[in-house]
Amino acid sequence: MANRRISEFPAISGGEIDEQDLLTLVHVFEVDPTLRNKKITFTQFKEYLNEYYAPASGATFSGNVTISGNLTVSGTSSFNSITASGSSTFSGIVVQNNAVISGTVSGLTITGTNVQGTNVNAVTATVTTATGTTSAFTSGVYQNLSGATITGGIVRSPSGVFTNLSGVTITGTTVAATTGTFQELGTPVLDVNGNLSVASGLTVTGTAQFSNGVQVTGTLSGTTVTGSTAQFTSVTGVSGVFTTQLSGATITGNTVQASNITGVSGTFTTRISGATVTGNTGAFGNVSSISGVFTQFLSGAVITGDTGQYTTLTGVSGTFTTVSGATVTGNTVAATIVSGVSGVFTSQLSATTVTGVSGVFTNLTSTSGTFTTQVSGATVTGNIGTFTSLTGATGTFTTHVSGLLVTGDTGSFTNLTGIAGVFTTSVSGATITGDTIQGTSGVFTNLSGTTYTGTTVSATTGVFQTLAATNLAFTNTTVSGDLNVLGSGFFASGVQITGTLSGTTITGTTVRSVTTSATTGTFTSLTGTTFTGTTVRSVTTSATTGTFTSLTGTTFTGTTVRAVTTSATTGTFTSLTGTTTTGVTAAFTTVSGTTVTSTTGTFTRITGSTLEITTPSGTTPAIVCSGVVSGGVSGFVIQGPLTILP
Repeated sequence: MANRRISEFPAISGGEIDEQDLLTLVHVFEVDPTLRNKKITFTQFKEYLNEYYAPASGATFSGNVTISGNLTVSGTSSFNSITASGSSTFSGIVVQNNAVISGTVSGLTITGTNVQGTNVNAVTATVTTATGTTSAFTSGVYQNLSGATITGGIVRSPSGVFTNLSGVTITGTTVAATTGTFQELGTPVLDVNGNLSVASGLTVTGTAQFSNGVQVTGTLSGTTVTGSTAQFTSVTGVSGVFTTQLSGATITGNTVQASNITGVSGTFTTRISGATVTGNTGAFGNVSSISGVFTQFLSGAVITGDTGQYTTLTGVSGTFTTVSGATVTGNTVAATIVSGVSGVFTSQLSATTVTGVSGVFTNLTSTSGTFTTQVSGATVTGNIGTFTSLTGATGTFTTHVSGLLVTGDTGSFTNLTGIAGVFTTSVSGATITGDTIQGTSGVFTNLSGTTYTGTTVSATTGVFQTLAATNLAFTNTTVSGDLNVLGSGFFASGVQITGTLSGTTITGTTVRSVTTSATTGTFTSLTGTTFTGTTVRSVTTSATTGTFTSLTGTTFTGTTVRAVTTSATTGTFTSLTGTTTTGVTAAFTTVSGTTVTSTTGTFTRITGSTLEITTPSGTTPAIVCSGVVSGGVSGFVIQGPLTILP
């Protein structure tokens, strides 16, 4: 067969394809290039497509399926749930379980065992049992009709049980109701087992029998009203005969003839009299009696009498010619003389003069008082107290305490003012001032005054304009001004001076100073920022800057030392300047001068016009140079013989 293009092959329709027909493909992941061309039958190709696409029938979808057009099912379909956003048309629906429809169900005939809905609108409905919240029927025939509220124009029934029955006219042979409200009720016989409430009027042409009480809010009238018990808010009559009992919240009348009257309260506008009148409470404008026995309680705005025998008498106020008893208590007693063995006044006791042998008061308040023997208490306060002798464990005087002699073990005063005071033990306070304070010894937190004299003054801190003493001993003392010592000063430890230390001769083991200026000084150790002087002799001298006419010592360290003559065993200087510097060993960063003379020297770099080595030649090298020796423009010039040793 000659080679032809694919476009030149004859066509074949889909219905003519057999399962055994072949397709060719290129297997790109084949290792052997000669085997990459492959063949596949349409049966095998359908198996491949079934893995990614649904077949024509019998397909199972594991995910969601979206159908944008119409779905027509000729057979039976089974769905777990169906959600439709639009309208659906079914030729027939059979619901085996429950069908919950949130919208409207309509149809020619809807059948079912139970239909539950909020509203059912139907022209004709035939149901065995219909339940719901509200049902509105134009007409109906019911075997049984029940509900919380049943309304209609006409309800005809041989019998009915209603929780609530209302209407313009209700007729029937027998009405058995638990409760009922009627505008008008006409019946030959009315049998009420419970209570009967009549809003306006009740007319009984025959006999009315009440097995229990009758409550009438309006008027109950009749020629004769009899009964075992009658409870009236108000009973008005020309006369009444009560054979057993008459009771009420309020019973009034001109004349009451009773063998015994018992009541919670009673109001008698004119008079109440009897051989014996008893009661728990009697509110009388005026009670006049030869004698009276009140077993419980007697009270009134004013109760007077010649003699009153009371176990307990309680009143807001009372006027008694004579009152006596084992115990007499009250809020206020206004008496010319109150005399008793003892008295307990819970609120207040006041009078022009109150006298007694002994008085126990929680609080005693008075303009003035005279206590001839003793006044004592946990707290006794007052504006002015005049005492010959005042003795107490403690006392608080908020304003003023004065006397010719005031003594005590301890006195805590905010301000104590007196011409003279003698304190045998101690006197203390935040501030104590006075012209003259004399004492053998005193301990003060803060002591201020013009002049202090004494044998010994011990103070933690002190501010003195002038301090004159034979001997002064200080421990960690700071002097802010000038300190002039006419004699000698001895310091056991270091002395720190922020200003200037000057004197003809200053000697010491160690001196640390920012600036030291002296004509002559001899120190074991001298340390400071700047030293100036004519002659300084020190074992150790450490200074940032120093200018000396003569500096002599064992060790000198410093940044810059300027001295006419420097003599030291050891010295370490950043800069050393002077006419002559001599020493055993010197280690300098930079040494400069007109002439530098040293027995032994180790230099990183030597720059100068003339280098003179005085040590004679021998086995010990006089100069050792490990670097490059260079001269000026003319080169390195050696004057005199040059001897090179092996």
